[in-house]
Amino acid sequence: MLRDLWILLWKDLKVARSYRFAFIVQTVSIVAPLILLVFLERALGDVSVPSISEYGGNYVSFMLLGVVITTFSGTSLSAFSNSLRTAQVTGTLEALLFTRSRLPVLIIGLSLYPFVRESLRMAVYIGGGFVVLGLAVSTVNILPAITVFLLFLLVMLSMGLMAAGFTLVFKQGDPVTLLLVAGSGFLSGVVYPVDVLPVWLQHIAQALPQTHAIEALRLTVLSNASFSDVSTQLIVLGGFAVLMFPLSVLAFSVAMDQARSEGSLAHF
Repeated sequence: MLRDLWILLWKDLKVARSYRFAFIVQTVSIVAPLILLVFLERALGDVSVPSISEYGGNYVSFMLLGVVITTFSGTSLSAFSNSLRTAQVTGTLEALLFTRSRLPVLIIGLSLYPFVRESLRMAVYIGGGFVVLGLAVSTVNILPAITVFLLFLLVMLSMGLMAAGFTLVFKQGDPVTLLLVAGSGFLSGVVYPVDVLPVWLQHIAQALPQTHAIEALRLTVLSNASFSDVSTQLIVLGGFAVLMFPLSVLAFSVAMDQARSEGSLAHF
């Protein structure tokens, strides 16, 4: 399995490198936003915002974590469906399905490159943010932060698998990713606290896993929050994971069976 995953990752890396200009642009785009962060820190670094005092009061760091997590969740939601769509369009999907590799390994392997790229981007943003903003590493409670992130990743991957099933059957037009990304950007407190929303929108925001993940990660990374401090968010994310993972596997299996029975795996 590890060999197959490495081969698929290396294949996508070689394809990306073959388009040299695009590869260079993607690489530079990982570092370029840090320049924007420097200017934001100069403009807003000394501004204390009472409404985000529980996260340290620094608006730039508050916004940085929200944007990073939302961007990563978007990648998690779209990686499976985009990889399947690319394999359909290039005519490689059926060939891959006839190899000895198991379907879960293929799905994960096809999506591994965007995850590695976005994980590197997220690490650069957060690490660079700490340097630029002068944040103390002592504010980070590592174990709760990792636990929150892994639960959130499982939820996003489950939803991404559902989106991939939709793409497999209908070929294009993935409403799952569009609705979740748009909804989370507006409601999940990415650049402003959820508390500033009207009450009825706050209730809708609580139904989004991104809201709880962003809240918990801000507390654990910026305020040294413990497991007990983010227990509510952990319970909610755990509930989402327990519910969504088996549903996503079932939905994708049904979509795969339908596409096979219709003979439409290679259609695009």
